[in-house]
Amino acid sequence: MLRLSRAPLGASCLLRAYSTASRASLKVAVIGSGPSGFYAASRILQLLPVSSDLGSNVQVDMYERLPTPYGLVRYGVAPDHPEVKNCQHKFDELASDSRFNFFGNVSVGTEPPPPSHDRLSSYTYPYALHIPLPDVAAHYNAIIFAYGASLSNPLGSVLGSTSTDTPLGNVYPALAFVGWYNGHPAFADLNPDLSSIRDVDIVGQGNVALDVARILLSPLSMLEKSDLPQNILDVLAKSEVERVRAVGRRGPAQVAFTTKELREMVKLGVNFPGVDAGLMAQAKEMAKGERARTRMLGLMDKPVDASGDKTFELAFLRSPVAFLPDESGNVRGVEWAINELVESERGMVARATDAREMSVSQMVIESVGYRSEPIDGESAIAPFDNKRGRLNNDGGRVLDDEGHVNGAYAAGWVARGPVGVIASTMQDAYGLVEALLEDYGEGWPDRPAGSPIPTKPESGVPEAIERGLKDGTVVDIPRWLQIDAAERELGKKAGREEREKFRTVEEMLEVLG
Repeated sequence: MLRLSRAPLGASCLLRAYSTASRASLKVAVIGSGPSGFYAASRILQLLPVSSDLGSNVQVDMYERLPTPYGLVRYGVAPDHPEVKNCQHKFDELASDSRFNFFGNVSVGTEPPPPSHDRLSSYTYPYALHIPLPDVAAHYNAIIFAYGASLSNPLGSVLGSTSTDTPLGNVYPALAFVGWYNGHPAFADLNPDLSSIRDVDIVGQGNVALDVARILLSPLSMLEKSDLPQNILDVLAKSEVERVRAVGRRGPAQVAFTTKELREMVKLGVNFPGVDAGLMAQAKEMAKGERARTRMLGLMDKPVDASGDKTFELAFLRSPVAFLPDESGNVRGVEWAINELVESERGMVARATDAREMSVSQMVIESVGYRSEPIDGESAIAPFDNKRGRLNNDGGRVLDDEGHVNGAYAAGWVARGPVGVIASTMQDAYGLVEALLEDYGEGWPDRPAGSPIPTKPESGVPEAIERGLKDGTVVDIPRWLQIDAAERELGKKAGREEREKFRTVEEMLEVLG
């Protein structure tokens, strides 16, 4: 029985290990075109080079429900962090490999109903070709689910939030707000009026919360060189936002953002009043022996007086109870429960007291995490854990009640939840590929007859994909390159160094004629 080491393997070592392995062709479908999908696809083709006997029998097809690749890198990474987007070169490498195909504008699986907790994430991709997961699975002997986390975590019973039946105006999930300023088609119509807003409260203290704060407080001159769409720059140019406050339910020692993100905020040229001395003393005591956390707290403990009219604040031990309405149905403030930290089996947790306070804010961003959505209802191919908001899996191998769903794998946020950075996503994808190749080398062990992912798949691609390629519905690599070139040309005409993104799928498809 072939077993691969969990340590990274070179191509020559891998091929020697496969000298007695099955020579059946390997056909892999990757669902999702973000970093995890690209890293997994590129790793397969790297470890099985086309010059080898095994490599010549490999096919990797990537499915994406938007016409454009890159996923989170295009629509989630902060636009003023262009260095993080360098992983896009993986797509360029893949595009030159004849064994790789990109099928954009294809939504795989059953389209879920609009989620009641997040009215701004119910975009149904109306222009995409919709194809059932079993129709795809029949043509592959391995499927890698890498479609990320496309829903917001709900705030539950907080009155006036996007979790309630009567949400207030100017209350947005961070997923929607970030998607809006990054030009995601699902949020093209969000259009917040920042000219009437002075105070913004962000519920949450992760990296995304600080990204949002930085975009709202940055001088326009710092953003004009980014790939923010022009209409977003126009909205930001009219912004009257003066104060942004990121509020956490626990203390300074438990924040989820990184030191790098905080350093960017305090060097932005805005006022930062620092943190209450008593809270800081308690946090430093908790963080003793943790160098990274102590360094973060040291930075947090240094007020900045930029002598300007913009301020960034951090507030702690607060949980929202209700978002308060004004006469027009927009948010005017937040009622907060005052928390205390208590010891538990999970470490220090927040417990609400009876004390309350009010804050003034004309916009609230809910930044309490993301979750994935089920791809195919009660699918036997992709069992979903609704409680944790991700696919059931063990180290990337998808699980049902009886064990590994043979041939089914999960990578990135849909596998482990929305945690980690792109570098950790790459390492996870590489480890997943080794698990997949281990199973392939063993001849797909224990796969029962009639398995939804067959050992010997049907030839070619699903018939619906063939039709879509002919009629132009499906966006392949040449068609994506047309969209890519058109965006770059628009940016050039506008005198910008970066592309000008199309904001809607209709605009993308119009380029293709």
